[in-house]
Amino acid sequence: MSKTIILVIPHHFGIFEGFVSNLEKLGFDIELVYLSNTEFRYKNISERITNFFLKNIFRNKGYKKNLKEKYDDRCLTAALSKIDKKVDFALVIRPDYFSREVLEILKSKATEMIAYQWDGLNRYPKAMDLINLFDRFYLFDYDDYTSYKSTYSNLYPTNNFYFDSDFGISENTEEKQEKEAFFIGSFIENRIDEIIFITNIFKDLKLKTNINLLYFDEKSHLAHKHSDINFIDTPLTYLEVLEMVKKSDVVLDFVDSVHNGLSLRTFEALRFSKKLITNNLLVKNYDFYSEDNILVWENVLDIETLKDFLDRDYQKIDEDILAKYSFTNWIHTVLNLTKA
Repeated sequence: MSKTIILVIPHHFGIFEGFVSNLEKLGFDIELVYLSNTEFRYKNISERITNFFLKNIFRNKGYKKNLKEKYDDRCLTAALSKIDKKVDFALVIRPDYFSREVLEILKSKATEMIAYQWDGLNRYPKAMDLINLFDRFYLFDYDDYTSYKSTYSNLYPTNNFYFDSDFGISENTEEKQEKEAFFIGSFIENRIDEIIFITNIFKDLKLKTNINLLYFDEKSHLAHKHSDINFIDTPLTYLEVLEMVKKSDVVLDFVDSVHNGLSLRTFEALRFSKKLITNNLLVKNYDFYSEDNILVWENVLDIETLKDFLDRDYQKIDEDILAKYSFTNWIHTVLNLTKA
């Protein structure tokens, strides 16, 4: 008999499609997919007018923020009201988007409610007040786990993963004429020099680059517009990112100083057997780490070191190790299910 599940997940970049595809592939009956943090809409004209006056006359910018916080609560409550039976699981990614009251309604609809906080607790501290609502609360950041595990008995550490269902990834495997390095990330001023530095080394080595930085402020990137970087103002979908990872030879990853864990890029590179260049030292602690496949950049990266790394053949990873980092293994672990 298939298991029933409610999935509550941010709409970010369409990554929910990977969750849905993999859950369906594994035989789950998905009762509801609720996408949080979608585009906010005023409930009526009165809210819009009130926000205009508070923002422009009284310099109060908190009114709209408060409305946004209530918007997801209202929408999820409405969606849950249509579910008239108990489901096996509710899986909530980023529970901090919701109030405790609405999560209690969700909990009443499921036998077990599980959370995955894929951002650090220090970055979104509201999540701290919600931990004890869940049967199991999984953390991406291992520092968070070690800091709070003695306070909350339902905390567990976990990794990110790669999706083992293709959910629309093309099967195009045509031969390329030249090697390519890929990166996607947000424009952050304190790491732009590093990105330009390594992009220039790629250029010296005649390695084609596909370096993409998403900016939110029109003026923020202008000083660097002549570099070999694609500055984009519209996010790529998660499927588009996977397509670019698949066609690349090298994936570039920069650690986010607010987290202490491995990014999705790390596991995508693992899935598609791509070389990885990263400044995240944690990757050395994992059983899939190989100096032939992963170059950890510490402080200084010289052209000879990079050239030697790129010239070495990729070493195939044992299938049992690969399987450990799949979505299939991840979902069985967080839902505490026995693997078939």
